[in-house]
Amino acid sequence: MVDSGWREGTEMILETKRFQGRVTILRICGLVLLVCALLGSAAPTEPAITTGSEAGARDYYVRISKLFGFDAKPRITTLDDLLDFLGYPVSGSKVEALDSAILMDPTRASSPTDGLGVQTRGLGGATLRDGDILATRFFAPKIVNINAVTPIPGWRKLVRLRVRPDSRAARVGIQSVVILFNFFAPVGVQPFAGPSVNTQVMLLAPVLNDRLYWMDFDPGGKLTLALNASFDAADLPNGGTRDYFVPDGCNDCHGSPGNLRPPMVNYLDTDHWFDRLENDFSSLKTADTSLVFDARTNDPSQPSFGPAFDVIRRVNEEALAQNSAVRPDSFETQAARTWLKLHSESNDHFPPVSRGFSSNGGPVWQSSEADGLNRLNRYCFRCHGSVRFSIFDRPRVVENAGIMRQRINPSKQQAKVPGFKMPPDRVLDDAEIHVLDEFLKNLK
Repeated sequence: MVDSGWREGTEMILETKRFQGRVTILRICGLVLLVCALLGSAAPTEPAITTGSEAGARDYYVRISKLFGFDAKPRITTLDDLLDFLGYPVSGSKVEALDSAILMDPTRASSPTDGLGVQTRGLGGATLRDGDILATRFFAPKIVNINAVTPIPGWRKLVRLRVRPDSRAARVGIQSVVILFNFFAPVGVQPFAGPSVNTQVMLLAPVLNDRLYWMDFDPGGKLTLALNASFDAADLPNGGTRDYFVPDGCNDCHGSPGNLRPPMVNYLDTDHWFDRLENDFSSLKTADTSLVFDARTNDPSQPSFGPAFDVIRRVNEEALAQNSAVRPDSFETQAARTWLKLHSESNDHFPPVSRGFSSNGGPVWQSSEADGLNRLNRYCFRCHGSVRFSIFDRPRVVENAGIMRQRINPSKQQAKVPGFKMPPDRVLDDAEIHVLDEFLKNLK
C-alpha cells in the first residue's frame, strides 16, 4: 500500500511537471507566432544564403578527411595535393591557365612542355581518354557584386576531371571532380588574364552518403574554409561581401538547405548569361565579349561556336544525370532537363518565357507574362534558380507570390530583420518594386 501510494504520488508530481512544461512550450510558441504575425511572416535570423560557421567548416574537413583518407587541412593542403589524390599529379596553376582545347585533348594534355604533363598511360595501365577532361570558360553573372556602383563582370573556368582508375580517390568511391575557377575583369580586359580569386571544388561520389562533397581554395591554391561572395550585398556595410562556409553555404545553393539531403550539381544556364546583356551588362554586349569564351563569338551560326557550346551541353547532361539520381522530382532536375530539351539540337539563346516549366502540371509562363518574368529573371534568378524554388517554375511562384511581395516591399518593421528584404544582393528603386509587386499581385 505504501509503495502504491508513493508511486501514485510520484506519478502525479511528474504529470504536473509535464503539464507545466507543455504550458511553457505553448506560451513560447504563442509568443513566436505573435512576433511572426506582427512581422507579417516568419522572421529569418540568417542571410538569404546560409553562411555556416568556421567551426562547422573545420569539422566538415575533419570528417571528409577520415572518409576519403585524404588530409584536408586548411591553409596547408593545396589544390596540387588534391589533383594528385585524383590521379593527376600536376600543377593546379596549369589546370587553371591552360586553354580548354589543350586540356580536353589527351595528346596535348600529356605534353610535358605545352600541356599538363600527365601521362596518357599510367596508374596500372589506364589510358587518358577523350572526355576524361572537360573544360569551358564562360561569363558568370552569379558571382558579380551587382550592388557595386560599377559591377565588375565575373567569369568562370569549369574543369571536370574523371578520377583516374586506381587513384586513391577512385578507391574510396569518388567518380569525378568539378573545379570552378573564379575571375573578375572590367569590360575590355581579358577575363582570364589574372589568377582565380577563389576556386571551388565539387567531388562527386555517388556511392557515398552525401553524394557530393566540397572544398574551397584561395588564390594561392591553399585550402580555405569559405567562399567570400556578395549574395547578400544589399544587407552588408557598403554593399560588400561575406564568407559562406563549407558545407552549409555550398549546400544551400545546391539543393540541400540545412544539409538535410544530398546536394546537386547546378546546370550551366547559357540563356541567362545572354539575358543579362540586355540589362545589367549591356557594356559587354557593346564590347562584343564572347560569353561562351572558348567560342570566340556570340554568334551561334559561326563554326567556332558549336564545339564550345557542345562542351556545356555535355556538362549539363552530367549535371542532369547526377540530379536525377539524387532527386529526380526536384526543380533543379526539371530545370536542367528543360535546358537540354531546348538545346538538344540548337545552340541559340531562348528567351525567359520559353524556358518555363511546371512542378505540378499547372500552367507554365505565357507570352503575356514575359515582362514580369524578365524582371524575376534579372533580380531573383541568382538565388531562385537553385535555392528553394525556381522563378521559371510558375506554380511555385504563384504559391510564393504573397511572401515574395512582402520581401520585395517590406514594412519598416520587416525591413529591420536581417535577411528579410529581397533581393538580397541589390537595392531596387521604387518604380521597379511597384511593377514587380503589381505583377505578383495579379498572378493566378
